[in-house]
Amino acid sequence: MHDPFLVSLASGEPVPPAVRHLHSGSGAYVGRCRIERGERGVISLLLRLGGFPAASEDAPVSLEVVSQEKNWIWERKFGTHLTRSQLTYDPSLDCVRERIGALSIWLKPVMLGEKLSIEILRLHVLGVPCPRFLLPRSNTVEWQDDEGRFRFDVSADVPGLGMLIRYQGWLSPVHAELVDV
Repeated sequence: MHDPFLVSLASGEPVPPAVRHLHSGSGAYVGRCRIERGERGVISLLLRLGGFPAASEDAPVSLEVVSQEKNWIWERKFGTHLTRSQLTYDPSLDCVRERIGALSIWLKPVMLGEKLSIEILRLHVLGVPCPRFLLPRSNTVEWQDDEGRFRFDVSADVPGLGMLIRYQGWLSPVHAELVDV
């Protein structure tokens, strides 16, 4: 069973192996990332409501993906900060709905060459729809680097207010070691 990002992609689109692997099942990943965040008024409030991490030049990051029937739980740990979200496939919009803190975000993955781009279609804050003119704009991409690692550059800006968040880095799968008993 694939996670909602692969389900909502048009069938037959080629997806780099590291991206397909991360989105193909439960798993654990570790890596590093840089985190930038907006700090002005409403932006800071949105980041707190979403439970996003503090800024960092070089943070250890881990991701655990767990499939639970029609839901996928993503637990991201940036240093000691845990950000947990639940992803589901929304067939009515053919997209992914991610619930993160008090935010619900509808995301549409699209392959652009060898990169997976993610667009923001809708946002609800505490259940209240965000007006389209304030809808964050995503510049998020995922790809595979020359070393075969999953790379990410996740960012969103709010029109008229500036940067919401940006985190960029890499992840590699954690392989369980076999132990003789």
